[in-house]
Amino acid sequence: MIDNRELNERGIRAYARALAVADPIRLRFWDGRGLTMAQLRVMLVAIKPGGATVSEIAARMHVTPATVTGLTNRLIRRKLIRRREDDADRRRIRIDATELGREIVREIDVASHAYLEAIFARMGEERLRIFIDALADFTNAARTLGEGELAV
Repeated sequence: MIDNRELNERGIRAYARALAVADPIRLRFWDGRGLTMAQLRVMLVAIKPGGATVSEIAARMHVTPATVTGLTNRLIRRKLIRRREDDADRRRIRIDATELGREIVREIDVASHAYLEAIFARMGEERLRIFIDALADFTNAARTLGEGELAV
């Protein structure tokens, strides 16, 4: 760990500010449609070809199947996802995005890309390359943390 507290604090503040730039997208597209981040995460898994089982979604999200069931029930009521029998095993239930759910995810994806591309254009190519490298370093460092190192 870096021994310089001031540098750590600057890093934490910079990280928080960077995350905050996603708020316009969240407010305009997720909240505007009454979606939570957890519900959007379910939809992003369900939109994949073949969808996913509740257990698969729970494992991807690091939550319990009961949590996923609550999230999927709300999304089903809103006609954004559906349950169906697994083609290979009728005992298993798969979760798929509906066409309305797919359209909402597409809209969020297009808007997110346009927003970030506008930011990247203002950064310039050299700073964007540095940013990409820094994010890769950040991601790699985060992946090396063990469960015991996570402060909760």
